[in-house]
Amino acid sequence: MLHLYKNRLQMYAQKRNLGLPIYSCEINGPSHAHRFKSRVKIDDKTYETLDSFTTLKEAEHAAARVAFESLSPDETQEDEGLYKSLLQELAQKEGFPIPVYDTAKSGPFHMPTFVSTVDIGGKPFQGQKARTKKEAEMNAAKAAYRSFPERKESNGTCHFDFLFLLLC
Repeated sequence: MLHLYKNRLQMYAQKRNLGLPIYSCEINGPSHAHRFKSRVKIDDKTYETLDSFTTLKEAEHAAARVAFESLSPDETQEDEGLYKSLLQELAQKEGFPIPVYDTAKSGPFHMPTFVSTVDIGGKPFQGQKARTKKEAEMNAAKAAYRSFPERKESNGTCHFDFLFLLLC
């Protein structure tokens, strides 16, 4: 999930009232086969990738990963909250309506559990049980987002094939 790190780094900076990350890059190789290395500056420290990448986007996400993991080693587990945003962006990009969440509450009043289902273009995805409605919706978004198969394009970028999932 390399593509999550720029978002995670920006959220990290905002939560701690730091300046937003500033990216710069170095381009190597012939004009028909550029390779990108990226650096990100945050809180007056610079972090950079050791590897080079075929796209600037991949290089920036890799630099963001280096910075995020250096700045917050205790927070390197996946930020579940991002999945609702990512799923909504993905649905809009593919021309589907905004995801619709349906949450069921069960259990005793003093210790309820919630299970959410998110509908994307008529296909439901159910998340794991949670202690709060918000957490249940995040789990459903995560289940839906992770179920979309990635397909490599000839230019090295990925996109998601919604039609494949909806026809299954």
